[in-house]
Amino acid sequence: MKPAYYLFLFADKVIGWLPISFTRAVAHAGANIYYYAFPGKRRMIKRNMRRALGHEASEKEVRSTARRACRYYADYWVDIFWLPTMSREYVLERFSRVNESVLISAINAGKGVLVVLPHYGSWEAGAVFLSSLGPFAAVAEILKPVELFDLFCKLRKAVGIDIFPYDKKPETRDAMVESLESGVMLALLSDRDLKGKGVEVEFFGERTTLPPGPAALALRSGSPILVVSVRNTRDGWVGHAMDPIGVSTSDGRDRDEVIRETMQLVARQLEVLIREDPAQWHMFMPAWPSDRE
Repeated sequence: MKPAYYLFLFADKVIGWLPISFTRAVAHAGANIYYYAFPGKRRMIKRNMRRALGHEASEKEVRSTARRACRYYADYWVDIFWLPTMSREYVLERFSRVNESVLISAINAGKGVLVVLPHYGSWEAGAVFLSSLGPFAAVAEILKPVELFDLFCKLRKAVGIDIFPYDKKPETRDAMVESLESGVMLALLSDRDLKGKGVEVEFFGERTTLPPGPAALALRSGSPILVVSVRNTRDGWVGHAMDPIGVSTSDGRDRDEVIRETMQLVARQLEVLIREDPAQWHMFMPAWPSDRE
């Protein structure tokens, strides 16, 4: 059994019993150590923060944003274990919404909704809100050992998320389509394609790739894509939904062209949401060809 499993198991057992202010203070201290102890990772974080801030940002602003990014990432991990200990009412009272009407309209249409998110803020808080509106599921990477994956599935079930494993099996994709056709909201994190085998797009002014899953599933299911974010605030969270993206080949375009154009639209909407507070973007790894080089 890997040490990470026991660390997460320990966190699951104790975080709910500790004052959240103390837990966050400890997590932020660890985040500061992480920032200064790993110079290679620090350079990568600063590089990605500069992309989101814009290349005209000063070095001082980039450094400050990168340090805050580490603290927000620590908050994300705290919330994974802390939110399941809170009541739904507690979270919803502190969860503000921007452009909520487009989400409600998409749900009421009954065709399912593909909820596309960046690695940003504390999206488990968004799951509490979304699951209060109807059936909600998400696609998650399979972690090893299997006990660790099971633990994360349990934690996410506690905030209202049913999990589809990202195993690339045709039957899993078929099950996702069936769930969408039955009216389920299905969430996918779609702001990075670490293997570089996805659809080429321009993202923050550079060419890279994003996973084609949202567009491909939308074509098969007829569900709209809603790009959303969940941003931390001092007293809670803000969920922000962009206008829906419809996906179809009825105008004569071929499938590959539709997927490519759809993912470019997704990239543009992700940029808007991430730029609301770049420090909340958990992009700590190379996601552009220029980084991998």
